Amino acid sequence: MDRVVRVSAHTMAGYGGREERRLVQEHLATHADRRMSLSRQWSDLVAEVRTLDGFEHFRRPLTAAELREAARNGPVVAVNVARSRCDAIVVRPDAIASVPLDGLTAVDIHTVALRYVEAIEHHQISLDTLDEARAEAAATPNATTYRAYQRAAQDALRAEAAMQDVLNITLAWLWDTIVEPVFMACGLAGPPPSGTAWPRLWWCPTGMLTLLPLHAAGRHTEPGHSAMDRAVMSYAPTLRSLLEVRSSAIESPEGRMLFVAMPHTPGQTALPQVRREQHLLGALFGTDGLTTLEGSAASREEVLRALRDHDRVHFSCHATSHATRPAAGGVLLADGLLSVAELAADHQPRAFAFLSACKTGLGGIVLPDEAMALSAALHFTGFRHVIATLWSVEDNAAAEVTEGVYRCLFAGGTFTVEDAALALHRAVLELRARSPERPSIWMAYTHTGP
Repeated sequence: MDRVVRVSAHTMAGYGGREERRLVQEHLATHADRRMSLSRQWSDLVAEVRTLDGFEHFRRPLTAAELREAARNGPVVAVNVARSRCDAIVVRPDAIASVPLDGLTAVDIHTVALRYVEAIEHHQISLDTLDEARAEAAATPNATTYRAYQRAAQDALRAEAAMQDVLNITLAWLWDTIVEPVFMACGLAGPPPSGTAWPRLWWCPTGMLTLLPLHAAGRHTEPGHSAMDRAVMSYAPTLRSLLEVRSSAIESPEGRMLFVAMPHTPGQTALPQVRREQHLLGALFGTDGLTTLEGSAASREEVLRALRDHDRVHFSCHATSHATRPAAGGVLLADGLLSVAELAADHQPRAFAFLSACKTGLGGIVLPDEAMALSAALHFTGFRHVIATLWSVEDNAAAEVTEGVYRCLFAGGTFTVEDAALALHRAVLELRARSPERPSIWMAYTHTGP
């Protein structure tokens, strides 16, 4: 750095060009030597790790055979976005193919993602403002607080209408530029015939595509012209994570469900649907099958302790995510944030996590090059299946989807999570059928896992 400062000072003083070039070349040579030395040290460390039992393939790329194995239950699609071109890499059991996405550019993705995130965040802010105005009007009823409440209600309605427009435009754009070309390449040209099993497909998005709802792409007022009309979809953070979770142990059918309930959280809006979910889970699992931690009992320490004895959990509480630092996200409990990092420190295979009515956020207006949803981060900590929402959803819609998912998973008389993606798909389709033009009601739900 001293040399850089000297070069800069000489340049500013009009120092001779030959000496300046010599100093720059000397600095660059030293920097290159340092990089080569660090690279050799890194290679030596990786080679040493690979001598350990179980780490023979540490940081090695997956082989073609391993990639195809990841797609044994349905295509896995990774969308590659570059300045020069964009492609979808479609992995199937018999082949790996590239699907050119000629209508897609990196600039387009940034523009669409920015507009999408801004619309959602503006709507969420309007709802928070409305909640505050409602509480103020109830606490201090007078003409001033009532007028403030009316203004907040009108602003929230306008923000919702604007968001619905942006969502519909975004979903149609995703369908035209990415999803329909991929589906056609996968042979998913229309809805499956009645009475046949739903096809499965996994999205493995990269970069800012992790912020966009590929699973909900489509023109939903036109029957058959959407992703969810043609396949049951899940997300996989990476192909390696999909392979690893499929090889992990499946949950015991005798396991208990852990219910973490926070109807009231300091600094957050109340969640009235918590009681409905508590009643539903109590009826389905019974006293012997359900462990409940509610309110002050739902502390970080108690939840972590309970998770050691439960392989399935339902979080009915607020949450937060951090796009560029996923380990900083987590669920908001009685004594603060239980972070992904804390969950990961106690990593063990777990079967199922349902994050209901959570305000997880989308990472802010300044969009990152790489982002990770809270659901993906939880998946990495050991949860085999994760159902989550992209933002806070309406109480009635949340309760309906939750009930639909659990009743489907109990259809055989015992609780099994292996049909979690299908259960969510069916519940969301029922919700969409009543309001296809209002995607905010039904598109926020995602499944991550096998």
